[in-house]
Amino acid sequence: MSIASASKSWFPGHMATFLRNQLPTLLSAQVDVVLEVRDVRMPLTSIHPDLEGILSQWRERRKTGRVCERIVVYTKRDLIDTEGQEALGKALSKHFDHHTHFNSNSKPKDLKALHGMLVSIAKENIATTPALNVLVVGMPNMGKSTLLNSLRWAGTSNSTKAMRTSATPGLTQKTSERLKLSLDPLIYAVDSPGVMVPFLGRGDEGRERGLKLALIAGIKESLYDPETLASFLLDHLNRVNLEDPAYLSLYPPNQPRTPTSSIEDFLDILSHRLNSLSKHGQTDTLRTAKWFLKWWREGGAVGHPQTNGWGFDFDFSDSDSMRWRGLSLEEKVDAGVAKYVERMKLRKENSSAAGNVVGLDGYGVSATMEKKREREEVKRVRRAKSLAKLAAR
Repeated sequence: MSIASASKSWFPGHMATFLRNQLPTLLSAQVDVVLEVRDVRMPLTSIHPDLEGILSQWRERRKTGRVCERIVVYTKRDLIDTEGQEALGKALSKHFDHHTHFNSNSKPKDLKALHGMLVSIAKENIATTPALNVLVVGMPNMGKSTLLNSLRWAGTSNSTKAMRTSATPGLTQKTSERLKLSLDPLIYAVDSPGVMVPFLGRGDEGRERGLKLALIAGIKESLYDPETLASFLLDHLNRVNLEDPAYLSLYPPNQPRTPTSSIEDFLDILSHRLNSLSKHGQTDTLRTAKWFLKWWREGGAVGHPQTNGWGFDFDFSDSDSMRWRGLSLEEKVDAGVAKYVERMKLRKENSSAAGNVVGLDGYGVSATMEKKREREEVKRVRRAKSLAKLAAR
């Protein structure tokens, strides 16, 4: 698929402040456990490369008797087929140094298991850490605040919402007050702003990353036209099941169940089924596109066979499809994670070789950021010259 929309960026000032100033300070002084929240529907796309680097350095430097644990929580596991979750957990354990937990806030046993993990860490270290301090981080709208409210209820039976929640990304713009998650042992937690990558990348890869994050409402949705997102979703559903894509279940009973690659034809068919018509009897494709996105976000495609993929980040329908033949889902997912790790390693090496010109996250920097850096460099040189002149007097 050729992705028509341009690569967008959304990195407000409060995100930059937290990522570059507040987070390193918190990690160096106050944090024992980091809960990093991601979306299991896009388990690789929701990895924040900057956070990955900062947290890896934190664990590397904290080689003392202090607690230093990292738990990656994949939320919304009820919105994706369960068959690949175990495979993903195994693959991540091979390539990353963190615990992995799959969570659905609608499943109390998931919350109890996560809360129990925190309690176990607290009890094991109570001699040196009387109160365990937890920091919750992640990209916007991954479910951090909702998770904290649920953990608070699980540990203290306090049903009041301590953290405001919203389907709109970017609601939390500063670190919260400490919340008590457990009375015995004492566990406190702090919520933090959701942090987007500074730049999504160049070319089709960057544009695709932005579209994926917009689909799960992880980025400011107004940056993307709903019909563009609907087209991207239609293409994905076609790829993961070529003969019987999940959207065919939305067709009217009298409509032939034939897959289509045309978003115009699909929205026209669906508009008639939903009676989504304007005053003049024309199909309201914008309203229909929004309905289609909502259908997917609420799990409309869950349970439908995905013969050529799992979730949005594991696509086995590419031109090199022969290499997937005979492999189990676990082997395919492991290969996908390994490929991602290798790609990020290469980006990091290229970033270091270029003097970090391509950005902390390895996705590159926008033209605006490049110009800003050039201006800052000019100012730096001027200041240096001025100081040199003053010193020579």
